[in-house]
Amino acid sequence: MVLLLHHATGLTHEALAVLCGLTQSTITRALAGRGLTRPDVVTRVLTALGAPDVSRAPSFGSRPRSASTSWEQRLGQDATTTLEQVRALVNRAAPEEVVELLEADVRRLCSAYVHTPLTELYPHIIERRRAALDLASTLTHPEQSRRAHIAATRLVGLQTHASMDTGAYSHAFTHATAAQVLADRVADPGLKAWVCALHSLIAYWDSRPEDALRAAEAGLVHSVTDSNLARLHALRARAAAAFGDRNTTRDAIAAAEDHNGQTVLPGVLGFPQAKTHTYAGTALLALGSPAERRLAISHTERAIALYTGPTRSTGDLLAARLDLATAHLRDHDPDGALEQIDLVCASPPEQRTASIAQRVRGLIPLAQGLQTPLALRIRDRLFAFDPTPTAHRSPTVR
Repeated sequence: MVLLLHHATGLTHEALAVLCGLTQSTITRALAGRGLTRPDVVTRVLTALGAPDVSRAPSFGSRPRSASTSWEQRLGQDATTTLEQVRALVNRAAPEEVVELLEADVRRLCSAYVHTPLTELYPHIIERRRAALDLASTLTHPEQSRRAHIAATRLVGLQTHASMDTGAYSHAFTHATAAQVLADRVADPGLKAWVCALHSLIAYWDSRPEDALRAAEAGLVHSVTDSNLARLHALRARAAAAFGDRNTTRDAIAAAEDHNGQTVLPGVLGFPQAKTHTYAGTALLALGSPAERRLAISHTERAIALYTGPTRSTGDLLAARLDLATAHLRDHDPDGALEQIDLVCASPPEQRTASIAQRVRGLIPLAQGLQTPLALRIRDRLFAFDPTPTAHRSPTVR
């Protein structure tokens, strides 16, 4: 019992059970003082914990060692070596606090990403990503290793978003591929689906809508139970609309709305209801008909109303305003467009990312097609707007 209590201070009951070749409940009972009663079990525990094996001590009148006895001794030595190696592996588990701190840091960074300038956040992302990969490479405890891999995948995913936000889509693809390799090592369907969504985002903003559609559909293969299910359908809708597939677009928008009630993870990990409306508005706007444009305005205005509070996604709010301005210009309503453009132009430079730049560029030809004083003012505002994404921009999720 003394040996058992000594080892219990450094190992979990599960680990002690593995070392001693017993069930966890037997170890728990023994540590509670109810004892081990069977002699063979006591001997096994003592041997596993380093006590001399008295069962093999020579006794008066013992028979000469036979070949079978030598073989049994060899098996016993090998068993002891195995237990020692297993004990060494178990001892390599990190303190639980280390893993918990890493997970807390990841949640904080993912939450802050949607409203914090990239220059403030990126050094912390890199430092935590290095720590997560180092930890994942050394852990042998299965559950801790899984959690470290999940943390590392999410941090590499943040690097993917950072690359997209500055328009570096080739670098974003490299990071997303690395995240996919990590996610494949973890039995977490939500994580795998999130990485597929990253690939869809990259392809969409890199003008490859067919690839964006395929990546979103690949994500739907996984058994997703959180808001990433709505994300994947919304990504499908936006990609399909980019090449005019009306049926897929409408079906995907309906599916995304159907799954709005799923659990929303923090920041870039989740897909709140406001984003569902933003994506629906963008998709319907791309289809081009007046009826679909009216629906797009309704969705986009709903998104803007839902983007409230200091932790809202600043980039998503700007995107919704630019989509609304686009719809008003196509409806020959420069007053409505100018209201949204003024709000966008008043935004801090660090909120202007690559996707915002694309939307601003798309507005310029529409404004040039209108010959009114308000249209001229819109053109001036758009030309004065600096949409060039840099590393100083605030990251957003789209």
